[in-house]
Amino acid sequence: MKMLDEIIKRVRNLTPDQQEEILETLKAWQTGKEREYQRLKTRTDVDVVVGDRIIQTDTNDISASGIYINTSGKFETNKSVRVVFSVPGIDKPFKLQGMIVRVEQNGMAIKFENITPYFKQILDDVIWENKNTDSDFS
Repeated sequence: MKMLDEIIKRVRNLTPDQQEEILETLKAWQTGKEREYQRLKTRTDVDVVVGDRIIQTDTNDISASGIYINTSGKFETNKSVRVVFSVPGIDKPFKLQGMIVRVEQNGMAIKFENITPYFKQILDDVIWENKNTDSDFS
């Protein structure tokens, strides 16, 4: 049995008060580390269109809300980009609009924009599945 399955099974067997106590403990453990979506450290190929430039590179990490790509060069924050990448188990590649939110010496962070809740959920599910199996997209 997978660890997460066993945890869920055991939590279901607790009283509501015990479940509430565990929930409060989990929240305390995660204070200051909250993210809306899990981040997966992975290297997968990605194409990014910035203005009239096409960057073919790989990712450093990815979540359902954004992506960090490995790249060098001069880029400006608040620039609109188009990102194309594939994930395992999904037949068609993700083609998403984004905004450059941070530029560093070796890469940049892109926040996805106008992504539907449906696609966010698909991406988040794939990331959780890969995170829990210690595999990645590559």
